[in-house]
Amino acid sequence: MFRRRKSKDRSLFETGWPAVGTVVAVRDTGATLDDDALRVVITFRVEPLDGSPPFSGERAATVARDALPVPGARYPVLYHPDDPQGFAYVTSDGGENARQRIVWIWGDVFGPDGSEVGQPPADHAAATRAAAPADPVDRLATLDALRRSGALTDEEFAQQKRRILGDAGTP
Repeated sequence: MFRRRKSKDRSLFETGWPAVGTVVAVRDTGATLDDDALRVVITFRVEPLDGSPPFSGERAATVARDALPVPGARYPVLYHPDDPQGFAYVTSDGGENARQRIVWIWGDVFGPDGSEVGQPPADHAAATRAAAPADPVDRLATLDALRRSGALTDEEFAQQKRRILGDAGTP
């Protein structure tokens, strides 16, 4: 879905330059709209497609608990070179038309059909697994902190805990 809430964002969609934004971190603001939606601040590393130097920036967003962006996920970004901090990111939940528009603007950066928006690149997924903390206790502590902050439901916590313990070879 092309986010167009502010007039500044509308300007970006008309004249902005394309870039790829990679999620570096997601911070829960503590604001919850309902049981299914959280207000978060997403930190991006933005890499312009024209080869200009990359930059970092943050965007506040309301997201569904089951659709939280994860570090390494990539999104189409539009920005103005004279004000790179005023960038906007794009999600593809607008259906086939939105994905076609993404392919039209960004080419095959997000897959030949635009379906890889919000996903890490294949090689990044392997690197993320390799870089994950080896100690399951550390991983569980991080997971528990996410649950206590409200970023994960008890069910999501239990599912990830089973995965971590399975990764550690624990039955």
